[in-house]
Amino acid sequence: MSFKIDSQLSENQIESDVSSYLGYITPFWSKRFRLISVDEQTTGADKLFNRFIPIYLQFKVSHGLNPISPIALQFQKKPLANIINYRKNNNLSGNPILYFQLRKQAKTAQDLQHNILFQLNKPPQQYSLYVAPLTLEIAEYEKLLDADWLMKFYRFNPFFDRDFELHDTSSQRDILLGSNPFLRHHISIPPHTLVNTHDHHYSYSKSGGDVAWHGGEILSDDFRFSNQLLKILNTSYNRDFSFSQRQFIEFINDFDDYRNVNNNEDDIFQILRFSNYLKTTHNIRMLLLQFP
Repeated sequence: MSFKIDSQLSENQIESDVSSYLGYITPFWSKRFRLISVDEQTTGADKLFNRFIPIYLQFKVSHGLNPISPIALQFQKKPLANIINYRKNNNLSGNPILYFQLRKQAKTAQDLQHNILFQLNKPPQQYSLYVAPLTLEIAEYEKLLDADWLMKFYRFNPFFDRDFELHDTSSQRDILLGSNPFLRHHISIPPHTLVNTHDHHYSYSKSGGDVAWHGGEILSDDFRFSNQLLKILNTSYNRDFSFSQRQFIEFINDFDDYRNVNNNEDDIFQILRFSNYLKTTHNIRMLLLQFP
């Protein structure tokens, strides 16, 4: 019986599918909020970047561990076996156990990706999240993704109505954002501490519960992506914590890992340059929750 269960998915596929799906649930007629990908917006950006809340996403592949595999197999993979032992000792569920490891430091980076995400995560003004599917199988993943591009033309507006309803084309019914099957089947964990090595893991059950940091810490929250997005949206509705262009430029210029080579550039191009730096250096996707 196998000890480690590899995923059939790739980070690029997950990023592409989740980004596309977030585009589906952001209707083009939205008058309250829009969720836009900065690195894809190069024209008309002066209108898009008026007031916004940045959301930084790092897409991960979930891998699996078999908690009842023979001890001999576990001994050969001791760092991963420690995940099994920690969860067993703390009565955490999972069969299989899902997990992902932190990313190695890029050669061109001054710090680990995890620490960059941690420094960017400053709720309620901006958020950073690891996003990973709660499945290992491509067939199951694609079934959850089964959505028609025509859903953009259905009459729903999750960023305008307080209930955040959206239309699910698989079931042909309106459902709350927090109940959306595709988004609920992704875990989204904010980086919660600084590290000095990438040799750390987050683990969780297939339902998205019993999240643990290895390190040695059990994390308490509903970390399903649908619920994390819903919390961000509810917070944004209740009070305006958004950046203006100028405020965000000041944040960029003070950000330790980033060196702005041209402070004389137009504000929009400085924001685009920062987004490009995050993507090319740390593989972090920056989205903006845009305010009217």
